[in-house]
Amino acid sequence: MATISNNERYYTSAGDIFSVLRTLQSDRSSISIQFNGNGAMYSSLVLDVSLKNRTFQLDEFTPREAHRQAEAGTPFSMRASISGIRVHAKDLVVERVMKDDDGLYYQMKFPERLLYLQRRDAFRAWVPGTLMVASTCTNKNHPKGIQGRVQNMSATGFRLIVEGKVNPPPSMLEEFDLVMKLPLIDHEFACPAEAVYVQYQQDQNQTMLGFRFGNMGRGDQIAVNRFVTQLQRESIA
Repeated sequence: MATISNNERYYTSAGDIFSVLRTLQSDRSSISIQFNGNGAMYSSLVLDVSLKNRTFQLDEFTPREAHRQAEAGTPFSMRASISGIRVHAKDLVVERVMKDDDGLYYQMKFPERLLYLQRRDAFRAWVPGTLMVASTCTNKNHPKGIQGRVQNMSATGFRLIVEGKVNPPPSMLEEFDLVMKLPLIDHEFACPAEAVYVQYQQDQNQTMLGFRFGNMGRGDQIAVNRFVTQLQRESIA
């Protein structure tokens, strides 16, 4: 599940943290490392992630001068990016230094919490409740579909409000099949979508979910851009 602190969203569950680290591993994303009290930046890669043991492994830090601090157990932070989602964790400590034919690598416990923050690279338009823009997101974990009202939308994604609690809560970057109808322009489309956050609001008994559009046809992308532009114009008028 996600928590929100000072407008920043954090993952705290082992399953969600595993999903993020596993994506960094599969994408071979560059990891930036900075030790406490040291302004120097180092780089690494995620080599392996274990949900069972709640540990992950990083390749030897580059430049190699960082090895002494890693071996001494100096706390450090890590930063990375997944398709516009900024990932950050701090207070990490190397528990084990290991070696194989390819060289040294390090093992750490999962961080207690992991920041994920989407860069707002596109205008996000508020969708009036009177429009009732409906969306259904379906996958093997949610065969009946997550259905709700679209609260805001940009050319790259949208926020969905669902009545009640969504179980199981989607993990970060969990893939869905999306179907959505845009009433202002009378256009219905289907495309892949990825979950980027989920938060249950107990006082309102609602679940707020963020999704990012996956690959969509050119005509559908034009329609989404047109819909967002029209919402923007109406909000200004």
